[in-house]
Amino acid sequence: MRKTCQMVEKALVDGMLKGEFKPGSPLLSERDLAERFAVSRTTVREALLKLQNAGWISVQQRHVTIVKDFWSQGDLEILSSITRNSDPFPYELATHLLELRVQFAPDYARRAVENDAAGLAAVLRKAEKLRNCSSALVNFDWELHLAMAVMSGNRIYPLMLNSFSSVYSKLRSGLFSKDKHRLQLRDYYREMLAAANAGNALLAENITRAAMLIRLNDFKMYFGSLSPECPAPA
Repeated sequence: MRKTCQMVEKALVDGMLKGEFKPGSPLLSERDLAERFAVSRTTVREALLKLQNAGWISVQQRHVTIVKDFWSQGDLEILSSITRNSDPFPYELATHLLELRVQFAPDYARRAVENDAAGLAAVLRKAEKLRNCSSALVNFDWELHLAMAVMSGNRIYPLMLNSFSSVYSKLRSGLFSKDKHRLQLRDYYREMLAAANAGNALLAENITRAAMLIRLNDFKMYFGSLSPECPAPA
């Protein structure tokens, strides 16, 4: 039952993202959806409840289901739902997420050094023993950024990062598979360690901003040349 429900949920999310089911328009009835996907109405109802809870749809009078204007009315639940149901993750949305990180990562890096330079240095020293493989770097990079977000003292930063933790793995695994990008990443860790050891918060901010811009541009260059629907292998 669960896999079938997930199949219906995934198909409907895909349809809404691609404009098959447009914001403001009624969704197909439970009966029509059940026939379309060859499942029971109970299964359809379960999928619709998940979509309603995530903010994709709303149930109006007479049980008419309307597609919401999710880009303007949705919240982080929409992002979480897209992550669960989109494989691959939409290229345009991935780009927007990385652009957002260019804005807030330098701030939490600076705050982390200001609040706990020694703690940040201890995390960064782990990079010296990392295996030179994509999966190890993905895991450590996530650990580092989450640690900086927590050390920043801004409680919203960790919540934002945790909201797209799955996206992070999907987007980074492919990019970190290249030697060039692994070397760039290790250079970033060494520079950040030096900044943390020196207690230089402004330097950490500038280093992180430059690194995030490089990653954004590399992402656009590498994955933008592929199909917009296929940004990264997980």
